[in-house]
Amino acid sequence: MLNYQSHRRILFSLAFLCFVSLPAKALLINKYDLPDVISVGADKPELQLQGAAVRSWYLMVKGYIGALYLEEPTSNVDEIYASDSYQRMTFVMLVSKMSARRIANAFYESIQLNSPPDEQEAMKNELETIFSLVDGSMKRGEQAVFEYLPGKGLRIEIAGVEKGIVPARKEVFNLFLRVWIGETPPSKTFKAQVLGLTPAT
Repeated sequence: MLNYQSHRRILFSLAFLCFVSLPAKALLINKYDLPDVISVGADKPELQLQGAAVRSWYLMVKGYIGALYLEEPTSNVDEIYASDSYQRMTFVMLVSKMSARRIANAFYESIQLNSPPDEQEAMKNELETIFSLVDGSMKRGEQAVFEYLPGKGLRIEIAGVEKGIVPARKEVFNLFLRVWIGETPPSKTFKAQVLGLTPAT
């Protein structure tokens, strides 16, 4: 028969094996899994999922899932803007097909709504360069990424294809962040869910 100590060791080993074999947690939203943690490269830190939400158009058409990943998780908007750390905006397409240019145009219009004209003018060159890289088309389930890399700039990825890194200050990426968490977000619910203040649905 097993003695007490042996029994404890076996139970501990089984519990440990069960723990390490568990997959990474993920947020299930609209049938898509969004990982709680992502690794953006060997020389970069892990990013935590702050929150996610579904962007709908005309109240009925589900356009994309927006997910915000932060190196320094926080639901405080001012802290997100002020943080010069790795940050990523991920879009998972929910429509059957859409041109990346259409997404870029919609985003540019939202930047105009959420940012003062003088800031837009000061960052005009960076914005033009960034949006010139947003091309091609995306199908349902494919992703687009806008990612801020401290000291480097803004990285753009469309449907798994890296389009480039545009040298840019954090203030430029904040223009993009404001589209989701600024004064005029897609909706109050969308903003709250992306900030992790309310659960995604």
